[in-house]
Amino acid sequence: MSSCYDCGLEYGGPGWIEAIIPDKVWDAIRPDGAGPGNGLLCINCISKRLAEKGYSKVPVWLCGMEPLRAMAGGADEQPNLFLLRNWTQIL
Repeated sequence: MSSCYDCGLEYGGPGWIEAIIPDKVWDAIRPDGAGPGNGLLCINCISKRLAEKGYSKVPVWLCGMEPLRAMAGGADEQPNLFLLRNWTQIL
């Protein structure tokens, strides 16, 4: 089974939240050695990498998850992400 490159959280396991961010942003934070569009990070590690790179207010689409579950610790602790109801909101 695959897991988050940074913390090791198992993909698809308890606590995993399926999230998509824009390709250009992903290319800036993707794991070392991962080609364009590849690599695997959990939502918390995505948030950490975005903060390290100085990103803020990055749109994130949560696939089939309730928004409140996505923000471990609350949205106030992850100000570099904002939730979308529909991906087309950022296009």
